Amino acid sequence: SPALVAEVESAMERQLTRVIMGEGKPKIRKLKEGTGLTTQGEEADSIYLLLDGVLQVLVDGEEVANLGPGALIGERAALEGGKRTATLVAVSPCKVAEARKVELDLDKLAEVSEGHRREEQPRS
Repeated sequence: SPALVAEVESAMERQLTRVIMGEGKPKIRKLKEGTGLTTQGEEADSIYLLLDGVLQVLVDGEEVANLGPGALIGERAALEGGKRTATLVAVSPCKVAEARKVELDLDKLAEVSEGHRREEQPRS
């Protein structure tokens, strides 16, 4: 079977990870393989930290990336009007920590968001 490659977290994502995991006890969700975490176009204001597993990122039904542990997910909906820009599906069993928009530094979140505009990148 082909090797699965996931993007690595940025330094800013590591910093926000400490905020999410350090502010009380975050809500932890477990996903089975094939289970969706988000759906493109849905209203939302939560962001997620992928603790374990791999998530496939789909935009308009096309795969644009795979994300691995340490990835910060869903920040664009929190910053850009509350709609999810991608569908995320568990490629393997996953565990995520959930944080609400009001619990985060929005300036730092915006900086991370700039690197997550996968639908604007050329597709192979």
